[in-house]
Amino acid sequence: MNVEKLCVGCDTCNEKAPLFQVLSDEELMLVNKDRYSVRFHEGEVILKQGTQASYYISVIEGFAKMYIEGHSDRKLILDFIKPWKLVGGPGAQLNDKHRYSVVAVQETLVCFIDVNNFKKVLDTNSRFSEQFLAMCSGNYNRALDRMVGLSQKQMHGRISDALIYLSEEIYIGTTISAEISRQDIADYTSMSKDSAIRILKEFERDSIIKLDGRIIEIIDSKRLHDISQKG
Repeated sequence: MNVEKLCVGCDTCNEKAPLFQVLSDEELMLVNKDRYSVRFHEGEVILKQGTQASYYISVIEGFAKMYIEGHSDRKLILDFIKPWKLVGGPGAQLNDKHRYSVVAVQETLVCFIDVNNFKKVLDTNSRFSEQFLAMCSGNYNRALDRMVGLSQKQMHGRISDALIYLSEEIYIGTTISAEISRQDIADYTSMSKDSAIRILKEFERDSIIKLDGRIIEIIDSKRLHDISQKG
């Protein structure tokens, strides 16, 4: 990761951010207007639940987590955010407040895109609007799947879901890095840290995963998927 350079402009990101590839030069200039980038260190808050939703954010480099702050300081992690995911709704579209917080998991570069300029581009580019709606629909469908999993699966099934998602969709491999803490896994699966640790140790005992400090290696993906399907 280049820790020195900030994002110069949306035109230089156009080859990397899939959502913006359908925009014209003029539309990219509009998105770039009032845009700014900020580099966050590990653990720093990028968005705070309850603050005004006046910007969309796009993660350019690094890695962040999105969570809801509930009662008694409990957190429910909604998702882990990699480049080039766009984050902002539903608050941004409703001209309301952010419904969640976003925190950097590692050194993370984020672009803040003005909501009003973003809406103007949505109004003028139907293909961009369709892709944006498709992205929102995908997020909604994933949220429904997670709701079913959290409400109907036992703890072993929920831990399996978390390990499958982290390894296959976030890290694209068999290793989950140490930056994902045991508390993160507990917050993602809506259980206590002690319960999450206990089930991870059971999975290691059964040769499904290997634990090396905070690093998790998936050894038997098939059994993990079987546990997930059985719930």
